[in-house]
This record gives sequence, C-alpha cells and structure tokens, in this order.
Amino acid sequence: MHDVGSGGTSASMELRAAQVRDMYARLLQGELSGTDALAASQQMLQILMDSMANAVFWKDLNSCYMGCNKVFARFAGVEPNLLVGMSDRDMPWADSQAFSADWFIDWDKHVIETGEPAFGIIEQLRSAAGEERWLQTNKVPLCDLDGRVIGVLGTFEDITNRRRAEEELQRTLDELDERVQQRTAQLVLANESLRREVEDRVRLQAEERLQRAYAEALRDTAAAMTSTLDLDEVLRQVVTGVERVVSADLIAVVLVDADGEIRNANHRASFGYGEVRHERLEGLYSQLSILRRLGVDEGPIIIDEPMDALGAARSTLGARISVADQLMGFLFVESAVHGFYTASHAERLGAVADQAGAAVSNARLARTATEVAAAEERQRLAHELHDAVNQTLWTSALTAESLLRELGDDDPIRERVDRLHRLSRGALSEMRALLLELRPDDLTEVGLDELINYLISALECRRTLQLRVDLANVQLDQDAHHTFYRVAQEALRNVTQHAEATSVEVRLTDGPVVELCVVDDGRGFDVEQVPSGHLGVAIMRERADSIGARLSLDSRVGGGTVVRLVYRRPEGLP
Repeated sequence: MHDVGSGGTSASMELRAAQVRDMYARLLQGELSGTDALAASQQMLQILMDSMANAVFWKDLNSCYMGCNKVFARFAGVEPNLLVGMSDRDMPWADSQAFSADWFIDWDKHVIETGEPAFGIIEQLRSAAGEERWLQTNKVPLCDLDGRVIGVLGTFEDITNRRRAEEELQRTLDELDERVQQRTAQLVLANESLRREVEDRVRLQAEERLQRAYAEALRDTAAAMTSTLDLDEVLRQVVTGVERVVSADLIAVVLVDADGEIRNANHRASFGYGEVRHERLEGLYSQLSILRRLGVDEGPIIIDEPMDALGAARSTLGARISVADQLMGFLFVESAVHGFYTASHAERLGAVADQAGAAVSNARLARTATEVAAAEERQRLAHELHDAVNQTLWTSALTAESLLRELGDDDPIRERVDRLHRLSRGALSEMRALLLELRPDDLTEVGLDELINYLISALECRRTLQLRVDLANVQLDQDAHHTFYRVAQEALRNVTQHAEATSVEVRLTDGPVVELCVVDDGRGFDVEQVPSGHLGVAIMRERADSIGARLSLDSRVGGGTVVRLVYRRPEGLP
C-alpha cells in the first residue's frame, strides 16, 4: 500500500507524461500552429533537456547564455529563465584561480571561430554550492538553418568522483612502487654486502696461499725481471711479480729521473675495483699520498684511508726502488679493504722493489748504451752526408745558378737548367733538414723561421706552387720549439703527398699567443671521415697537447685545408 505522498507524486508524473504525449501528437498532426506550435516545441525541447543526466547549455556569439537545462542551472545557482543574457563572468566560478571565466569564454571563441567541435575538455568548475567539481566538457558550433554559426552548444559530465578515484589509485600505485624500490634497494645492499664478504674471504684464502708460495714466486720474479733489457717489459714484469707475492686491488710502478721527475709508469687494477684515475702522467702520480710520503721517508710505508689514490683505496703500501742510494722510482699497491696491509706485506713488497731496482738499472744502462751508439752513428752519418752529398748538392746548385746567368732568356735549355737549379736548391734544403734530424740537438740552435723555410724550400722543389710565406722570428722554449717545427713538417708533408694544391700559405706570428697556420687550396677532405691515424693528425694533436697548445684542423672536400697551432706563452715568460 502506497502512502499519499508517493501516490500523489506518481499520479502527477503520469498526468504530466500524458500531457506531453498529447502535446507531441498534436504537434506532429499539425493541430498546433503559430505561437502555439512554437511554444509547444520550446516546451518539448526544455523537457528533453531537463531529462538529460548531463548539464546542457547554449550561448550566443558573445558567450552570453541563451538557455540551459536544470542540471546546469543547479551548478550555476540560477533559474534557467534568469540565466538568459548572463555570461561566465556572472557565474560562481568567474574568479577561480585555475579556471576563471576567461578560460570558458576562450574555448567558446575557439569553437565559434574554427567551426570545429571540441571534445573531452577537462576543467574545474566552482558550483553555486561552493564545491570544486571536475568536468569533462564537449562544445560544438550552434548553427542556424542556413549553416551559419550563431553560437555554441555545450554539455558536461561531472567526473569529480572518477577523478578522485583515479588520483587515489595513482597514490596507491606510487606507494606500492616506493615500497618495491625500498625492498629492492635493501636486497641490493644485502647482495653487495654478501658479495664483499665472499670476496674478503676469498682474498684471505688467497693470501694464505701466497704466503706458502712466497719464496718460489720471489725467485721466479727476479728471473723474469732480469730476463729482458726492455724497460717497458721490465715494468710489466715488476707488476706481474707483485701480483704473485702481494694481494692487491691495484699495483703500480713509477720511475723517476735524476731530478725526481716522473718519466715512466705502469699500473694494473683488478676487475670490480672501481674507477681508476687516468690523467696526464706528470699530474697524476705526483698527487698520491703514498708517493708524497715515500719522497721523504725510506719506506716501505703503509697508509690507511689515504687522501689521494689511483682508485677507491682504503689501504695503501709503497716502497722505494733504488740502487746504491740512487732513487729510481716507487712501487705501491692499493686495497679497497681498510687496514688490509701489514708488516708482512711490506716485507714482500720491499723485496720485489729491491729486485726491480737491479732490473731497472740494467735496462737503463742498456738503453743508454743503445742511445749513445745510435747518436754516434747519426753523427758519423751526418758528417759523411755533410762532407760528401751536401757539398755535391751545393756545387750543383751553384753551377746551375752560374749557367742561368750565362744563358739568354730565349736559350732552349734555359728552362731545364732553371728546373735543375730549383731541384738542387730544394734537395739542398731537404739535406739540411735531414742533417738536423740526424743531430736533434741542433734543432734548438736554428731559428724556427729558418727551420720552416728549409721545409718550404724542399716543398717548392717538388711542386709547382704559389707560395705566400710570412714567418716571424719567434723564440720559444725547447719543447715548444720542437713541437712547432714537427707540426709544420707534418702539415707540409700532407700538402706534398695528399693535397694536390696549387697554392700554399704559411704564417708564423709572434706575441703572447704564438700561432702557426698552414693553408692550402687542395682537394681537402671530410674531417669526420678521416681515420684517427691518417695524415698524422693524431701525432700532431699529441705534440700540441704535450705543450698545452691547441691544434685545429679545418677542411672540406674540394675546399682546401687549414692547419692551425695556437700556443699561449706561460705567464712571466717572454
């Protein structure tokens, strides 16, 4: 049994539905006309709009509301008939920070101006009740019977609950992901700890085995180091010998000259030790804590937690390499385990260092003897070339020059004599350059501009070129002097062998910044496609790096080549 209220409401709804059906039937049958038909149509439209679950609204070209359904009216807090003529600037959401009235009006303008619908606009609206609601809005152009856009028709669905559910789901997923990451990190730490524990146990077991094999290994090491006179091979054998008697994550041997400057080095690190520093030789080892200590103490020396090391060292051990109180270098090892090295390790490393001293001394003596013999042979060859070939070339050039003065301009052999003269002078320049190669010490005694002129004269005899030469009288220290000469030599050699050029320009300018520039108009090449060892590029760059200069190479196919060496003099030097 229904109550009165429910029955009344049901009866009222049935009556209202019957009236709508009757009105719709009369409208279709043409029984209504004029203002009655218009009123009936408007009433039917409003009934349809009010029956929709989503909000519906329509605006004119100025974004002023022309109508809406009850859902929209509840959001706006205005009766549908009072909404007509109002705009979003009159609505509760007009002054919203993120989605103000201008936001909604701009979308209206976009749809009206483009004539294209906009679907799925996600926006936030403050309702008349003061609630911030998330909406998914669709807007389409509103057109008259002739297809002209006269406004915009819009609908929106309240998606606040769905959006909140999505946000809650995302928060849950984020929390779950964070927990997984934390657990993964804990497992990684546990695995790392276990790995280190296993490695430490393996290292300790290896140390015990090394102690038993110490005497035999020391004997074999001595034999291996003294079996060769090649200094680089001696260094490798020293490192290998240390591997057999001292457990280490990194082993290094460093040799110094009579002035204490580092000249040779070799090191070897175990897999997994971490990043090992690789810098210029003179700057790398001089910073190490163990070498600074060995420079003032006899050693062997143990340092735990060193401030500077080649790798991630927590313990280091080092010893001097010397013969008869003459310091020849240092031998040191590093470990990633704190307090790893003991007096027993120091004794073993010291024994290897003593053996290394004898082997290094022998290798240096052998190298010195070889260098002396080579120098003597170069001197002998230079004297022979100077006394024989050089004099012959000079005589040939002088004879050709004399013949040129005697021959008339129209003499048929004048061109060949002139060619002979240029070839002789070029060969003489090449011979001078060759003599300097045989006597390297003389390179610094000849001015840089004169040396480069020798190279240019030799180039001129081999190629018919237009030459533009501007060489300043530049004074440099020995290393820079040699570098500029070698780079010029390599650049001009490339012109001769590869460029196929018709003109070459060579400039040498002086000042706080010294610059050498060799320019040719040859066939050029693609700098990016040249192998690292081709055209001597790698050698030129290494020479430039050795003095802190900058070498640039600019070339393109068919566009010639520019080689430029720029060197800034050290402050305080002329």
